Amino acid sequence: MTTLRILISEGNECSDRARLISSAGHSSSGLCDRVLHGIRSDLKTEIFFAADEAQRPKKPLTDYDGILFTGSMSNIQDMTDGTRRQIAFMQKAFTSGTPLFGICWGLQLATVAAGGQVGPSGAADGRGEWPFAHRIALTPAGRDHPMHLNRPNVFDSYAFHSDVIFDLPPGATVTARNGRCIQALELQGQKSVFWGVQYHPEADGAQAAGFTCGFAPALVEAGYYPDADTLSASAKVLRRLGPGYRPNAEDRDQLGALSLDRFDFAPVELVNWLQHHVRPAQARRQDRQCTDRRRERGCNHWKEGNTRR
Repeated sequence: MTTLRILISEGNECSDRARLISSAGHSSSGLCDRVLHGIRSDLKTEIFFAADEAQRPKKPLTDYDGILFTGSMSNIQDMTDGTRRQIAFMQKAFTSGTPLFGICWGLQLATVAAGGQVGPSGAADGRGEWPFAHRIALTPAGRDHPMHLNRPNVFDSYAFHSDVIFDLPPGATVTARNGRCIQALELQGQKSVFWGVQYHPEADGAQAAGFTCGFAPALVEAGYYPDADTLSASAKVLRRLGPGYRPNAEDRDQLGALSLDRFDFAPVELVNWLQHHVRPAQARRQDRQCTDRRRERGCNHWKEGNTRR
């Protein structure tokens, strides 16, 4: 089986990367790298810090089989130099023909790079979603989309964001949403097709707890938790979440409205991206390369025959 070459574009700038590693054990790219290798063994990954000045991927983007854009603690409206570099890189990725996937910040980057608009949540409580997105519902297009194979029509997931998509760019198809925001979409770029989700299918309980503790003051100030003690109690429950977890009444009180009996901990969309977007695109490229080589051999053979005459 041919190895899949995946470029992981880290969404966080340097200071936030260090903060996430300290609080959660991984930067966003480190977590995605671990999860991807847990899904498939036939992977070769490269982490790229697109926000950093003078950074370049090791290969042309056309040489990768897929490009994954991670989450980030950044906000589009701040428009730092690092954000501008990431938007420019996303625009370049759209012209590569390589399958693209974005998580949270990655979805927002793609939206802005393609001409849409992203900004702070306009929900009645003024907040985004943390640590869960509730009742994510597949749209009619989403129910038939390979990105969401094996998802129920309505589900919950980890989510960590304060910004949302306001205006869709041209070529966008919404595949999932809930009462707060657009939760997933497909974008048809100049050459590449982008799949993206606002929620975090790659996250686990330990990572969610690390995120929460690492940004505790900001989360309490923003109203996601009433006080530091409530946040700490919630983080303890988050650390226990995983396959085989059985909820109790106290945990439900700490975590709010989430129905843990139907919570799905699998990285479904990443599994589907690799299987139904990346792998087929690699096979098509290899077929074209084989055809081109056969044509070249045939052309050279014809030229040699004419020369001998």
